[in-house]
Amino acid sequence: MSVRFRDSSKDYFFDPGNFVLELGTLVIVETVRGLELGRVVGEQREITESEIVGELKPVIRLVEEADLERLKLLQARHKEVLAVCNQKIKEHSLPMHLVRAEYSFDGSRLTFYFTAAERVDFRLLVRDLARAFRSRIELRQIGPRDEAKLLGGLGSCGRTFCCASFLPDYAHVTVKMAKEQDLPLNPARISGVCGRLLCCLSYEHQQYVELKPTLPRRGMRVQTPDGVGEVIGMNVLQQMVTVQLSGSEMIEHYPVAQLEEVGGKGEKAPSAKGKESDLLEQTTDLSLEDAAWEGNGGHRIDSKASSSPVQRLPSATSEARPPAKRPQLSPNGHSPKSAPNPSAGTSKKKAPSPPSKPPLPRPRKPKNSPEEDDPPAS
Repeated sequence: MSVRFRDSSKDYFFDPGNFVLELGTLVIVETVRGLELGRVVGEQREITESEIVGELKPVIRLVEEADLERLKLLQARHKEVLAVCNQKIKEHSLPMHLVRAEYSFDGSRLTFYFTAAERVDFRLLVRDLARAFRSRIELRQIGPRDEAKLLGGLGSCGRTFCCASFLPDYAHVTVKMAKEQDLPLNPARISGVCGRLLCCLSYEHQQYVELKPTLPRRGMRVQTPDGVGEVIGMNVLQQMVTVQLSGSEMIEHYPVAQLEEVGGKGEKAPSAKGKESDLLEQTTDLSLEDAAWEGNGGHRIDSKASSSPVQRLPSATSEARPPAKRPQLSPNGHSPKSAPNPSAGTSKKKAPSPPSKPPLPRPRKPKNSPEEDDPPAS
C-alpha cells in the first residue's frame, strides 16, 4: 500500500502485514530515520520489485490519541527552536538562512533546513545545538525549490504551489517549452516564486508539440469563408486561427478546418513593398534587354545559343535603312581606319636645344687714333 508523510507529495510503499487499512488512515511506519507518522493514500495491491526503492518496510501500528497529543507539543516548539538556532548562527557568523525546523515522530531527532549561496562548515554549530536541545541534530542545505515547497504559498495563478500540493517530483522545464507555447520570454512571467521556471510549463508541452504543426504559420495567406486573409494569431489547444481579411482589414477567428492554404505551406503574403521591388526588378530587366537590343543594331543575341547565326529582328525602321556595309579588314586583321599606328602608342620628347653662345663684344676704336681722327697733314 502507499503511504504519504506530512508536508510531502510523494508516495512510498510499505508492507501492511495483517492490517486492513482504508484510505486516509493514520499509521506509524518504520523508516530509515526511525518511526514516522503517515497517511494511507493507496489501496493494498501487489507490486513488482522494480517499483520498490530500497527495502520494503512494515507498518508498525495505528495512530493513537497519545501520539497526536505528543505531535502537537513538538510542533508548538517550532518557533522557539528556530529562535535558538538563529541566535547560534549569529554567534558563529555563518552565511546561512534558516528556513524550517522539524522534529521526528518520537522527538529523538531534530532537523534544520537552511539555504546558503555556498557550502557552509557548520560542525561547531551542530555541537552547540546538540547541547541546547539534548537531541540528535541534523542540518540540511536545500535549494530555492525546496524552500518554496516547505514554506508553501500561492502562485501567480492563485492556487497553492504545485510542488507543495500534488507534484511528487520537480518537473524538467526549459525555455524552449515557453517558446513553443508562444509565451513572452519575460522572466517575471514564466518564473515562479522560487525564481525558477514554472513547473506548469511542462504540463501542456506535449499537446503543443502534437497540435502546433497542424496550424498555419503567422503571415501565411489562407482562404476563409469570408475571403483571403493573413494569419496573425492562433490558439493551439482550441485549434482556432486569427485571420486579418485582405479586403476589409477585419480580424476574424476561424476553426482550422475551415481554412485552406494559399500559395503553399510556409509562404508568406507579399507586402506592398515587396510588390514594388518585384515590379522595379522586372522593369530594370526589360530596360537592360532593350538597351542590349539597340546596341547590337537591332539584333537580339541569345547567350545560350551563341553558336547559332545572328538573326535580324523585323522592325518598322529596318526596311527603310540601307544595309550596313561590313568594313574590309587588312591582312593583319584590322580595319584601315582602326589599324594600329606603331608610332601612336609612343610619344617622343623633343631633345633640349643646346644653349646659344652669347654674342662677342664689338671692338671699339681708340679715341686718339692718328689714322682716323686727325686729318691728314698737308
